[in-house]
Amino acid sequence: MTKINKQIIENIMTDYNRKRLRAAHDADVRKEKLYAGFPELEETERQIKLLSIKLSKLFLTSPDNLDEQAAGLKKEVENLKKLRKEIYLNNGIPEHYTEPVYQCKKCSDTGYISDGSRCGCFNSQLINNLYTMSNMVHMLKKENFGTFDINIFSNDSYENEKLTPRQNMYKILDVSEEFCYNFHDSNISMLFYGGTGLGKTFLCNCIAKALIDREISVLYQTAFSLFEIIENHKFNAQNETEENKINYSMIFDCDLLIIDDLGTELTNSFTNSELFNIINGRLITGKNTIISTNMSIERLVQTYSDRIMSRVLNNFLLLKFYGKDLRWEVK
Repeated sequence: MTKINKQIIENIMTDYNRKRLRAAHDADVRKEKLYAGFPELEETERQIKLLSIKLSKLFLTSPDNLDEQAAGLKKEVENLKKLRKEIYLNNGIPEHYTEPVYQCKKCSDTGYISDGSRCGCFNSQLINNLYTMSNMVHMLKKENFGTFDINIFSNDSYENEKLTPRQNMYKILDVSEEFCYNFHDSNISMLFYGGTGLGKTFLCNCIAKALIDREISVLYQTAFSLFEIIENHKFNAQNETEENKINYSMIFDCDLLIIDDLGTELTNSFTNSELFNIINGRLITGKNTIISTNMSIERLVQTYSDRIMSRVLNNFLLLKFYGKDLRWEVK
């Protein structure tokens, strides 16, 4: 389990604890009001508890006439429970009025069901948290493998490429789906490169949704936003927001980091140094990264340091996108 996922789970469990405490408090309030209106009901409950304690002590001491005494006590408890039920019925009080009311009836707000497995409500909260932390909540609703349309890519030959744009996208799509399917079993990072409007960001979103739905932590940031987060963390620590702190931590700790539109940021020695630290650090810790850029390999080599490009060219799977700008085609 990654540090990010562990923190999310701790937060969810803390939230469950708050829910249970609230449910218990509300139940106590209802009980106080009920007993104030029906003192005989409170006395009945008190007698049931006393007899139950007496019965427990009886079994511990094991007297010679244990069965006889136990039967007598059980009979008294039964009679008191019948009396309690009559009071409830005669006054229109719901049977479980004084019991806590949990938001999830399956797990009673514990996050786990009787067989020890995680409740559906727990899984939903975990995935929702991962979506929020990924910075992609709204985008992934419309950009995912389910909405990916291969037919928008031309099947005509394109310049000097061996494959048509559609054939090329079939290949990239296969690689991306395989990447998601075997995510935990392979250490692969990818570089999506090519012109604008060719589906690079869309495919990043497809991958992100597929992984988040499997409870894998993903952080998506444009290159510009990424370096803005780093700058705020390093040069504005006193005024840094909690969100920025989380995002900075996620850059290094999330299972998959997606850096979109590399090359749109202001490139200088600071950004070069920080980009190297991110790429190198994630490679060392075995964490996957996807970088998308509109720049060619040649332009990347000219723009970024030898150290960065050495890591990328030797450790990333390079996937070229080509064809006509689909944004113009759609219009």
